[in-house]
Amino acid sequence: MKNIFLLFFVSFLIFFCSCKEDIEIKMENTTGILCLNGYMYSECDTNLLYVTLTGVSTPKNVNNADIKVFVNGALTEEKTESEQGLDGRYILKTKFKPGDLVRIEAEYNGQKAWREAEVPDYPKDFNATLTPEKNKSYYDVEMEEYKHSDMYRIDISFSDVSNQKNYYRLNLDHISYSIRSISQYETIEKTVEIDGEEYVVYKDTVYYQRDTAYSKGYDDLTYISEAPPLCDEEITTDNDFMDATYNYYKVFNNSRFVGGKCDLRIYKKTDYQFPPETANVYDQEDVERLPEYFYTQYVGVESIDEQAYYFMKSLNGYESGTFDNQELTGAMKMWRNVSGGSGNIVFVSRVMKKIVVYDDYKPTPIFIERDDSWYYDY
Repeated sequence: MKNIFLLFFVSFLIFFCSCKEDIEIKMENTTGILCLNGYMYSECDTNLLYVTLTGVSTPKNVNNADIKVFVNGALTEEKTESEQGLDGRYILKTKFKPGDLVRIEAEYNGQKAWREAEVPDYPKDFNATLTPEKNKSYYDVEMEEYKHSDMYRIDISFSDVSNQKNYYRLNLDHISYSIRSISQYETIEKTVEIDGEEYVVYKDTVYYQRDTAYSKGYDDLTYISEAPPLCDEEITTDNDFMDATYNYYKVFNNSRFVGGKCDLRIYKKTDYQFPPETANVYDQEDVERLPEYFYTQYVGVESIDEQAYYFMKSLNGYESGTFDNQELTGAMKMWRNVSGGSGNIVFVSRVMKKIVVYDDYKPTPIFIERDDSWYYDY
């Protein structure tokens, strides 16, 4: 009898609960929020501030916000609209230096957002060298196999800003291009008169056109790093999420070299950036048309603050697919440092070195005999 009563009671609870009305969850409206973004370099003549309103799928540019810049409490710049027709972009011409307390304010349609922070100091004793290495072996994490490739070895050294907790970002850029002369033929039509009859004569003329293959961009992948690794914090082997996150934004802290010197060795794929050493030519005219190669590497270390460091770490997780809005990880929460609104304004002090790898380089010509046995003059 007790079992029958218990079964009846459980069935009643299930029926009662199933008849309850669903409760609607009201989500917070995150559209229309004033958003500020910018990467502000110290000792720079101009910096860009991006002002938008958050939207459902895309942000909306704000072109008539009130912008104010303060340095150490003093107003240094004021703007009321974006310049040069650049949507939502404001050119700031205030030049600040390490140690300055900078505050950037934006006000629009009753909303006010700001970012205030001290500009970090420069990394000290910076130096960088670049050495080509042929047929370097490396582990391709995407293909999950060992490969061989020509690489550039970049050795970087600098001293820590202080004995405190400091944060850095490696910056690699390059400019590479080749120039070659291509022979083009143009057919010129000419009419002549012979014995009262007009005849059309064609004459082929050759001219040379200079063709440039140009590449300029941010080197977004570091293929090999050597001790100390270019990493952010100690990564434990049982932390699968961190192991799956690639350091696309190349941020790290001074946990391995507090108050001391940091030495990094980075290997970078060259792809087409190694020019050929020799070229086969048939005559002097071919020598004059040999390609000219140019390649310049820029190596820099940026000093950033803690908030910018964690913002870029969250971007690393997003780029690596660690956060995929699935049930396991949940929605991704991006770091922000703007008060009263949203976005990130990063203050940066960067040291940079320009390394000209080769300039106006031409391969060594090797004269070979032309095989004209196939040609017959009828």
